[in-house]
Amino acid sequence: MTPGGHRARRGGLEMMKQLVWLGALLLSPLVAVSALERQAADPKTDADDPYEIPEAARERRNPIVRSDIALRSAQTLWKKHCESCHGVTGRGDGPDARLHEKRKGHAPRNLTNPKVQANLTDGEIFWRISKGIIEEGNSVIMPKYEDKIPSETERWQLVLFVRELGQQARR
Repeated sequence: MTPGGHRARRGGLEMMKQLVWLGALLLSPLVAVSALERQAADPKTDADDPYEIPEAARERRNPIVRSDIALRSAQTLWKKHCESCHGVTGRGDGPDARLHEKRKGHAPRNLTNPKVQANLTDGEIFWRISKGIIEEGNSVIMPKYEDKIPSETERWQLVLFVRELGQQARR
């Protein structure tokens, strides 16, 4: 084989690589447009779903260590913000629960139910307390408390309290 033949083969390989890159560059806008068209066809994304909780939020861990002080603080917040719908013990039987169910079509969740406790991460409970459930048309199923309780620490204390309600129900 001649030295020039080796160079010609190498040159062909380089040209092939350049063609592949050029093809990728030309196709990428088409892929992006296709994705945008799919999104336009179905404008309701997971971020718009009031019941959807982002994966990153689900994975958050409660940074507050269980203590009597944290639980007492959370109980005060519970009485002020949660008890009217979820009830004293968290069973969803507060004084406003039936009216809420009648008006909104949703009963407040029984937070003492072992299945509910087992299927919710601390991060999901924190997200729900913070963001609430606001359906299309601003129908408030559960108010968001990130404005009413701006302290993340206090909202995490409420998560502890919800877990405590589940424990008390099992005793």
